Amino acid sequence: MKQVLNRLASAVPILSYDGTFSGFLCAAAEAINADRKGFPFPSIRRESPVPELFDETIRVRTDEARAARLWERLGRLAGEKALRACFEAFCSDLACVEDALARVLARMSGEGRTVLADLADPDSLRVMEASRRTQGQAHKLKGLVRFAELADGSWYAALEPDCDVLSLLGEHFTARYAGMRFILHDRRRAKVLVHKPGRPWKIVRGFGPAGEVDPPISEGESAIRAGWRLYFASVAIAERKNPRLQANHMPKKYWHLLPEMGDSLSGT
Repeated sequence: MKQVLNRLASAVPILSYDGTFSGFLCAAAEAINADRKGFPFPSIRRESPVPELFDETIRVRTDEARAARLWERLGRLAGEKALRACFEAFCSDLACVEDALARVLARMSGEGRTVLADLADPDSLRVMEASRRTQGQAHKLKGLVRFAELADGSWYAALEPDCDVLSLLGEHFTARYAGMRFILHDRRRAKVLVHKPGRPWKIVRGFGPAGEVDPPISEGESAIRAGWRLYFASVAIAERKNPRLQANHMPKKYWHLLPEMGDSLSGT
């Protein structure tokens, strides 16, 4: 901590972290400490494989215990609802949301639960916009996710969300399919949510390269899909076909993941 503060005194660097929420909280803790000592509030960015040529970047080590301490302290000050909104904002795809979120956390450490209600503050407004975007995408995916039975008897669903919503889907799907062994695969981020009956769900990173071909489905699943596509085609009314209206209700970016619109799983 002292080494980071010494470097902060000579410049306004970028604090980089490993991309995890715990890593972000550790970077935010450094930023809060710098702010309290009168230094300019640093920017926070995920680590990039491309080195910064002109900006001074300080890598902040991820410390799970330190992240937990900050999160618990903020929870006592701001409440669970505010923390959930902050986590949802972190999971969004809005550019540079980390800076706004870190400044909001710094305010929370001194002002408590009133901070996110202050929408006149650009940072609070940005965080709430990011939170709502993540919430909306998670809500939509709860109705769009299609599980398929695999050859080994487990169930699999692929998704490619703009926001990092796997953690927001865990409770919904484990409650709905408590007796199923299933995987939710975020192909964009190469990670999965894994659930086994009787056990808590968990997130596993590094689940193959992003965009990897999905595993083969069972024969029964293939027959069900063929029947569903036949039914979908038979009830469609050609005269009422309206692709633009359909896209308004079901954005095209989701179509390739739906059996009735086109297959994404191999073996069909």
